Amino acid sequence: MRTMLGMVAAAAVAAAGLLPAAASAQDRAVVQVARGPYAEPPDRPVPVNDPPAEAERSVLRLHLGPMAATTGRGLGPGLGVAADFGSGTLGFRLAAAWLHGEPSTVGPSPIGGSLAQYTGELTLDFAKRGPLHPVLGIGFGYARVDSGVAAGGLGVGTARAALEYALLFDDADIRFSAGVLGALPGPADSSVADLRGWALLGATIGVGF
Repeated sequence: MRTMLGMVAAAAVAAAGLLPAAASAQDRAVVQVARGPYAEPPDRPVPVNDPPAEAERSVLRLHLGPMAATTGRGLGPGLGVAADFGSGTLGFRLAAAWLHGEPSTVGPSPIGGSLAQYTGELTLDFAKRGPLHPVLGIGFGYARVDSGVAAGGLGVGTARAALEYALLFDDADIRFSAGVLGALPGPADSSVADLRGWALLGATIGVGF
């Protein structure tokens, strides 16, 4: 009987000694399973690519291109030049145009001989970023008109609407522009006092500096 009790006691002591080892092994297994699904953090931060910066607009842009003058009877072809100042929403433009007389089959044109126009205007760019630029301009200037019968000078007020397309170059500001300008006469010489106004149609290419 004593021998049997001694064996039972020895077995209980052995079982009690194995329990901490089993619990420790189970803890290690849980830790390993918990760490297994997760990746190690990177040694250094992953670089983030910033979006490319938009090319800066030029402060001065020179334009050159064909023009045409009309009072509704025909088109008098010619040449136009302009200088745009400013790189923001508001700007300033100096422009000049020299045109042949407007041909007409419905009666004499008041600009049937020739037209020269010199203007300055304030400009408003409605989209200073991106390739497309809707532009409005309001200004005034001087015109020299030859009707083919009489010639004279007069002051004019102008309003212009244009659409410009800027090529996406990083190191150059190159633009194509198309627009229409309306001119209303102001103080005029008596020889051209009956002139009611005209429109200029034009397309230019501009280069920035």
